[in-house]
Amino acid sequence: MGAVAIYAVSRLYKQGKLDGFCDDMNKFASKAKRNLKNVADVGKNQVEYIKDRVEYELNNGKESK
Repeated sequence: MGAVAIYAVSRLYKQGKLDGFCDDMNKFASKAKRNLKNVADVGKNQVEYIKDRVEYELNNGKESK
């Protein structure tokens, strides 16, 4: 069964019928990578913002006492 599937895929590849599929998968992988990078950047920015707010509140609280 597996050998038949490999043979069928190799024939489709040789005929060039998988080129569109490969292009689509490359586009999908690029988008997924970009989205993952964006999520990581947003998370990092939020952590930095929270850190800055905590530092500000601590410094502001010390000055008012």
